[in-house]
Amino acid sequence: MELNSIVALDLGSSQIKVVVGRPLKDDFIEIIGQGTSVCDVIKGGAVTNIETTVRSIREAIDKAELMAGLEIREVVVNLSGKTIRAGNHKTTVAIPSREKVVREEDINRVIEAILSITPIPPDQEIVHVLTKEFSVDDQTNIKTPLGMTGLRLEGEAHIVTVGSTSKNNLEKCIKNANLELYDMILSSFASSEAVLTSSEKELGTAVVDIGGGITDIVIYKDGGVAYSSVVPIGGSNITKDLSIGLKTSPDAAEMIKKEFGQATRKGIDPTEKIEIPPLNGRPSMIILKQDLIRIIEARVEEIFEYVNQELEKSGIKSSLSGGVILTGGSSKIPGIETVASEILGLSVIRAKPTQLAGLFEQVASPEYSTAVGLIKYIARSPDFDSEYEDTNRYSSAGHRGGNIKDKVIGWIKDNL
Repeated sequence: MELNSIVALDLGSSQIKVVVGRPLKDDFIEIIGQGTSVCDVIKGGAVTNIETTVRSIREAIDKAELMAGLEIREVVVNLSGKTIRAGNHKTTVAIPSREKVVREEDINRVIEAILSITPIPPDQEIVHVLTKEFSVDDQTNIKTPLGMTGLRLEGEAHIVTVGSTSKNNLEKCIKNANLELYDMILSSFASSEAVLTSSEKELGTAVVDIGGGITDIVIYKDGGVAYSSVVPIGGSNITKDLSIGLKTSPDAAEMIKKEFGQATRKGIDPTEKIEIPPLNGRPSMIILKQDLIRIIEARVEEIFEYVNQELEKSGIKSSLSGGVILTGGSSKIPGIETVASEILGLSVIRAKPTQLAGLFEQVASPEYSTAVGLIKYIARSPDFDSEYEDTNRYSSAGHRGGNIKDKVIGWIKDNL
């Protein structure tokens, strides 16, 4: 990427965001440009209209180019949606050397073995292979087994796949927008890089990114990804509920949500009324505030019931000493942390991207966590060419040249 800059392309269900950043010392990112455009044809993470998506991508790119003063040729893009599948897989291989010492080729073999036993449907493609831990005989929770002595080497990895059709359509949009694809990163992994500290990853923390049509979930434990999933519901569902309940247009419902929305009726005067101003030729109306909030509250509760199901499914909910961190545009609804904490039974806070410099004022907000996180994810990857590179990171097997196995093995060699 030009001048060590990284260009993030965040494809959301209501808006496309482009952020241009450069890695600095101490994990800071200098924001040098950004651009947005309206786009409502990405549903559940899938492109439903290529031509419209391409046009929206170009609009956001053009704005970012103008602000940054450079031509954008290459982007890193987020992945999310209903076709995402993720799971943990492990297997064991023998250590064949005479000295019974773990060598690079043994680590390569266990990774190959994991990939060979992982069932991948024909309509899915691997996008991430994150090595979790290794075991040598009875010694467990090993991050770097090279040089250890034993008879058996066990490896475990978190593997993420995406629907081939969804991925291919996304790649086509980027190509048709006259851009090259540098990498594809799962949205939740990206957002986590923007809002989580390394200590929170060690401690055990869940990140819940509530977007327009999707809620992305990832759990970190012992420094790496322990679980990830996607819930096909988000802030746009709240807008739709308001549109139906208040008998108004989606645009008006979105405005009402942002202007008057709260996640809980607690503390609201049951007699309090609010005036909805006229919009798009519709007359103004007066409603009880609690009637408005009741609609929002019901959907917010449903979102976190789904989130709770995923946390329970992970099997490590009780180990989340770091609690839950909310981010994403729809996490900005006042009172949402209270509702989340009550349903999840965990401490909950909202977070936005930090460690930013330059033109960062607009992107220092929860809705930019994915875009900023994409930049941080790439900046922290072993093969990003930067003098401030930190190579002590977990593996990312994405889009760049070579197959998944080669990328994972290459990462291991760099980090052992």
